[in-house]
Amino acid sequence: MEPYKVDVAVLLLFFTRTQHTKFTFEQIRKARPSKLFLYQDGPRDNKPDDVKNIKECREMVESMIDWECEVHRLYQEKNCGCDPSGYLSRKWMFSIVDKGIIIEDDIVASESFFPFCKELLDRYENDQRINMICGQNHLDEYDAGGADYFFCNSGSIWGWATWKRTIDSWDSQYKFLEDDYTMSRLSALKGKKWWEKFVKTCRWHKSTGKEYFESIRNSNQFVNNQINIVPSKNMICNIGIGEETTHSVPKITMFNRGIRKVFFQKTHEVSFPLKHPNYIIDDVIYVKKLRDVMNGNFWCRFFRIRRIEGILYRFFPVLGKIGCSDLLKRVKSFGFDC
Repeated sequence: MEPYKVDVAVLLLFFTRTQHTKFTFEQIRKARPSKLFLYQDGPRDNKPDDVKNIKECREMVESMIDWECEVHRLYQEKNCGCDPSGYLSRKWMFSIVDKGIIIEDDIVASESFFPFCKELLDRYENDQRINMICGQNHLDEYDAGGADYFFCNSGSIWGWATWKRTIDSWDSQYKFLEDDYTMSRLSALKGKKWWEKFVKTCRWHKSTGKEYFESIRNSNQFVNNQINIVPSKNMICNIGIGEETTHSVPKITMFNRGIRKVFFQKTHEVSFPLKHPNYIIDDVIYVKKLRDVMNGNFWCRFFRIRRIEGILYRFFPVLGKIGCSDLLKRVKSFGFDC
C-alpha cells in the first residue's frame, strides 16, 4: 500500500448512494489523507432495500482504501436520519482530532482542495475570527486581489474544513434565544425579516429534541461574529441530484436558474505555495454578487421570477433544458439523467 500524501483528517458521510459515493471517494482516494473517518447511517424502517444498499455502499468504500491511513468508523445500526447525523458525525470526529475536512457523499472535490485545507487549517488554527474553510466559490472565480482565497461572512458547507475549537463551541440548546441583547443586535445586523425567519427555524429545531446541524452551525458563527475562508476559484462540485437526495430534486432541470448554477460546477486546481491575503477583511462585495446570482436582479426579485421558474420547471422540466447545454453535458458526464 502507498503511504498517505496529505497529513490531514477527512470525514466522509455516506449512506446508500453507491454511484454518488464512488465519485466522491475517488477524489479522497487520490488525495490519500493520513486519517479517514467513515460515518454511515443505519437502515430506515420504511425502506426494505436499505440493508442491501448500505452493505454494498460500505463494501465499496472499504475496498477503495488502498493507502496507509488511520481509519475510524461509526456505522449506525439504526437510522438516525440526516439530523442528528450531521451533528453527531462532526462531534464524533472532533472528539478524536483537532482539525479536519468534512465531505458528504455527493461532494466531488478537486485534488488540490485537500492540501489547500491542510495549509489553512494549520495557518489559522488559533485564529478565533475564522469559523471554517469552504471549498465552494458560488461565482466560480472571483478576484481577491491576487490571493488564492478571501474572507467572507457567507460560505458553503459543501466540502469544508474546521477545527475542534469551532465544534466545541456549538450550542445545541440555542441559549442565545433567551439573550435579549444578543437577539436584538443580531436582528439589526442580519435584517429583521431574515432574522425572524431564522429564529423561528431555531425554535422549531430546539422543540424537536434533535440536534439540527445547519442551524446549530450557523447560529454559532453568528453569535461569535466570525467569518469564513472562501477560495478564489471554485474547488467543489455538488452532484446531489436524484431520487435519494435529501435536500434536492430528481433532475437538475427542475431547479430555477439561480439554484442550478451552484450544482455541477466546474472545479479548479490551486497551485502551491498559496498566495495569502494581506488582511483579514469581510468581503461584502462577494456577498452582494452571490445574492444577485442566486436571486437575480431587482426586477427578478420584485416579480419573484426565481420562485415562478422553480414551480414551472417542476411541472414542465423540458422547459428547464432550454439554454443550458453546457450544464447538461456536465450532468451527463457523471451518468445522471437530466
